[in-house]
Amino acid sequence: MITRDVQIRVRYYETDCMGIVHHSNYIRYYEVARTEMLREFGTTYRQMERDGVMLPVLDVHSSYGAPAYDDDLLTVRVTLAELPKVRMRFDFEIYRENGERINTGSVTLAFMNSATRRACRAPQSFLKLLEPYF
Repeated sequence: MITRDVQIRVRYYETDCMGIVHHSNYIRYYEVARTEMLREFGTTYRQMERDGVMLPVLDVHSSYGAPAYDDDLLTVRVTLAELPKVRMRFDFEIYRENGERINTGSVTLAFMNSATRRACRAPQSFLKLLEPYF
């Protein structure tokens, strides 16, 4: 299992007329966290696409416990619990600066061959990057 924390400061434009972070932005926060996690492994979405693999989103879940506000410093905790096969699931917890958990969620991605647009197994080169963590 791999867990990483990524900090994100809420920007004004991410809030609605009530001053609360709009629900759609949590999905963006998830993407920032998993992108940074991939970068830590030694790869990026761009590199995987150059290698012929795309990662479309299959499923997103998000549960809102408490609001976040403009200028809050959030910690997005991203976890990859299993070595991926054809799918890769990331789990998320978002915390306010005081440690209060305000959101949980998950995103499931599929590995897809860029040329055929068909599902494929996770590339061996990618799995090799993850091996030390599992």
